[in-house]
Amino acid sequence: MKRFIFFSAMFIFAVPMDGQGLHGYVFGEDSDGMKTTLAGAVVVWEGTRSGTVCDENGFYSIGLAPGSSKLVAGFIGYVSDTILYEGQAEVNFVLKESATLNAVQITEEVGSTTINMLNPQAFQVLNEKELCKAACCNLSESFETNASVDAAYADAITGTRQIRMLGLEGKYTQMLFDNVPASRGLASTYGLTYIPGPWVKNIYISKGAGSVTAGYESISGQINVAVKSPANAEKFQLNAYAGSSGRTELNLIYNPHHEDSTEHVHRVTFRPVFLAHGAMSQFRSDMNRDGFLDNPLFANVLLRNEWHLSTQSGISGQYVLGFIYLNGQSGQFDFNPADDIRAKLWGTDLQTRRYEFVGKTGYVFRDKPWKSFGSQVTMQWHDQSGRFGYRNYLGQQLSGRMNLLFATRIFSDAHKITTGTSFNYDDYTEGITYTDFPPLPLSSLQLGRMEQVIGVFSEYTWNHQEDFTLVAGLRSDYHNYYGLFFTPRLHARYSFNPRNSLKLVAGKGYRTANLLMDNVGVLAGNRNIIIEGNNENGIYGLDMEEATNVGLIWSLKRKINHRDASMSIDVYHTQFQKQVVLDMETPTIARFYNLSGNSYSTSAQVEIQWSPVRRLECRMAYRWLDAKTTYDSLLLERPLLNKHRAFINLAFATKEKSNGAHWRFDATAQWISQKRIPFTGDIHGGHEGHAVDPASTYSNDYFQLNAQVTYAFKKDLEIYVGGENLTNFMIHDAIISADDPSSAFFDGSMVWGPVFGRMGYVGFRWLIK
Repeated sequence: MKRFIFFSAMFIFAVPMDGQGLHGYVFGEDSDGMKTTLAGAVVVWEGTRSGTVCDENGFYSIGLAPGSSKLVAGFIGYVSDTILYEGQAEVNFVLKESATLNAVQITEEVGSTTINMLNPQAFQVLNEKELCKAACCNLSESFETNASVDAAYADAITGTRQIRMLGLEGKYTQMLFDNVPASRGLASTYGLTYIPGPWVKNIYISKGAGSVTAGYESISGQINVAVKSPANAEKFQLNAYAGSSGRTELNLIYNPHHEDSTEHVHRVTFRPVFLAHGAMSQFRSDMNRDGFLDNPLFANVLLRNEWHLSTQSGISGQYVLGFIYLNGQSGQFDFNPADDIRAKLWGTDLQTRRYEFVGKTGYVFRDKPWKSFGSQVTMQWHDQSGRFGYRNYLGQQLSGRMNLLFATRIFSDAHKITTGTSFNYDDYTEGITYTDFPPLPLSSLQLGRMEQVIGVFSEYTWNHQEDFTLVAGLRSDYHNYYGLFFTPRLHARYSFNPRNSLKLVAGKGYRTANLLMDNVGVLAGNRNIIIEGNNENGIYGLDMEEATNVGLIWSLKRKINHRDASMSIDVYHTQFQKQVVLDMETPTIARFYNLSGNSYSTSAQVEIQWSPVRRLECRMAYRWLDAKTTYDSLLLERPLLNKHRAFINLAFATKEKSNGAHWRFDATAQWISQKRIPFTGDIHGGHEGHAVDPASTYSNDYFQLNAQVTYAFKKDLEIYVGGENLTNFMIHDAIISADDPSSAFFDGSMVWGPVFGRMGYVGFRWLIK
């Protein structure tokens, strides 16, 4: 009954209220009449320096400027437009593409990855052009062409992919879907598969601590994924994919009212978009001949229905319903989930069902558009169960989150403040049971808990003309297990000129550990899981993880041979005060315990982007890491983490014909340095190494090459053919004791490189704009 009352109250806050204010959308229209929202368009009051920039949905909100009654919108490659303000609540712009002159054609090439020079909290923006450089079947595969985020497999059996940022696992990076925290709890690892690549409009990558308005869980970074919505999705989109590994996918987006997105005849308008995804792989392969499947078998269905509300009275809202069904299988080549566990074949079989609701409502005060109120409400039910070898797994999570925000200015637009309150509710039922066959020293675990966190926050923004911005935030939260804690964060940006800026990021972050799903690779073997907690008040006796992150970013844009070029250099240091350590330094055992000693990660990266000739884009990067953790009393490099990574991405497109036909060529090469492998208690296949501690070795370094060729028949239809891991490098001994899965030494978690060889794929994209 308490849960019903709580979630009913949260739903009430998702229902819109009435009010007025000046805001709207900026659309771009090409020569074919196709309209799309313009993220990053500038809206200013004529004759003043009072303006704003549109968000990822092309939406803006701006305060009144005394002495000016004309609003101007502009965007690169489009003709600016001016509209007379006569007290209307909503002003929408439709900008026409720049005309082609008889003598001279002026064009502007927009890069696929851009560095944000102005926002102190943002670093990189990846647009659809970047995502189309590779297949990008889901979010976990959308970073293959990005140097700031590493993507790798969590183990050699389940096929689970995870990301790393600043040398830390993806669990320390806060994931946001449309500015709402997502992929939490039991979805911390598998959640990256919940958003197919074709659904993504933009990806915003911020290194270091994020904004306090999104919570306290950002430690190494924050990734905000802007999903295609009624405001920016094509009327119809169909994407199909087929890979040589047997993987097939189909994505569908339908936006029935896209053609009316700029018409506001009715007082209240609801605009929907429908997104569907289906994927399947039932092809069995064993390229490294270890007796185990190279890739998992699966059948997945994802559905999403989003509605946008707009009114002449100034109310706006976004409401999302989502459903996810995943059914995956992996393990030995002949493993069948229907067989009795005593068939001695080792395999995994996991089914996931997830239901989601997200409601966001915004209200702008009458005649005071710089003052607004917003609410965010999310509810999820997550149910997954199955089998990991000789262990049965059950995980359920009921979660709700409510975030209320109030934003206003202080005296002028130069000083703004956002304050609010939040409440998180997470009820977990999770456990693994051992079947007592074969006779292994495996323990059963029951990990249920209920977390309730209430918090308040405030974030102050100071813009000094155009050269300096300061964002200072502080939140205070009370956790029902860990009590009161504070999260201070600071972001600052100083621009020496419009093309040269320096940013400072500093702040703290906290999170509670989800032992199994945070570290799903632990279940890819027969390691006995032991929890050694010593905190009487903590969950399972373990501390709440706490870390401080400090970063410095220098961004520079220049012309080289009259062509645009940019460079960014960043250095970050993350220091853990408290951490739940996963210790796999001893064969057959995985130990969880509280940190007793030092744990840190230092990252330095330089990235250069240049277009040496028209339609050719080149991006190069090098990243260095020093990440160490104390295991018992020994400070060691974090396992399976490469200290060095070099990266280059080349993209070339031929000149478009009048109907939009053209070719695109994309290639990404990277070098991954050696990684430390803990002692496995078995021969790991003959790779040479030297001692890191008395028992560890190093892996080999290796190169990887991915490439793709795309041909667009016209603006709305294209096919693509590509290849991954074209160097055909793979680990032939990724699974320890693969020939004896009933051994206590059997372990698939020590994967340090690709477990499958060269792979090809083909697909097509069809749009009705």
